[in-house]
Amino acid sequence: MKVRFSDGMGVLSGKYKEIVYCHSCKYGYSYVRRRVYPTLTEVNAAIGSKSNNIWRLEPSEAYKGDLRSYVATFDAMRKNYRTPLRAWSCLYTKLMYALERAHSGVDLRTITRQEIYANDLPCISIKKAVEAGLLSPVKGWEALDNLL
Repeated sequence: MKVRFSDGMGVLSGKYKEIVYCHSCKYGYSYVRRRVYPTLTEVNAAIGSKSNNIWRLEPSEAYKGDLRSYVATFDAMRKNYRTPLRAWSCLYTKLMYALERAHSGVDLRTITRQEIYANDLPCISIKKAVEAGLLSPVKGWEALDNLL
C-alpha cells in the first residue's frame, strides 16, 4: 500500500505496533506494510549460515567500488527499472548465490577466500563473473577487474 502525506507532514519511517513505515530517499517514495514475523524453519538456518559465511570473506574496498559501479550502471539501464539492485551488498549476495547455482562443487556455508583464489572461481572479480555468465553485461564491465 502506498502512503500519501498531507498538511506538510514529512517522511515517516519505522515500526508502530503491527505496521511498518518505509521511505526510500533514493527513489522518493514511501509505503506502509503489515509487520509480519516469519516462522523459522531449517531453510532460514541454512540461508543464515550461508549469509554469515559469505560476509566473513570480507571483500576488499576496491572490489566494493567495482560492485558500486556495476550497480549504478545496472540501475541506470532502462530495461532494469523494475528490478534495480539498489546497493552493492545486494549485488554481492546475488553474485555469490549465482556462483553456487553455476558450480555444483561450491557450498556457500563452507567457502573460503583461499578456495576462491585456488580454484579461480568467477566471483573473484566482476569482469570474470560477467564473462562466466553469472552477471549480465553492463556498460564498462570490462574495467571492473579488482579482486575479492
